[in-house]
Amino acid sequence: MNRYYKIYDFELHGQNPQELHTVRTIDVEGQRICLVRLKEGYYAIDDRCPHAGARLGLGKCDEEGRVICPVHRYKYDAKTGRGLPAQGDYVKTYLVETRNDGVYIALEKKWWQIF
Repeated sequence: MNRYYKIYDFELHGQNPQELHTVRTIDVEGQRICLVRLKEGYYAIDDRCPHAGARLGLGKCDEEGRVICPVHRYKYDAKTGRGLPAQGDYVKTYLVETRNDGVYIALEKKWWQIF
């Protein structure tokens, strides 16, 4: 079961609150998430690089939609979370929806939040 959190409100932040091919760290319910904007929309991955533990939201995004770790330059596909084949690792992805009024991210509810 997912719970959606509004991360951008188009009325407050405008229709394009984040530049294309950029990353930033957001905090949702105590979780650090790397938010990426590509021409296809917004994508979200875990903010922690599995290789060195660096914050991916402090890195960059290339033209192919890969988030580049600021420490060792490891790359992760913003859509799938997969690292390059030579890396053999991945980061968790999150569902992001763009609605008429803003951008939302879905987080799984913990079992104790359901009751």
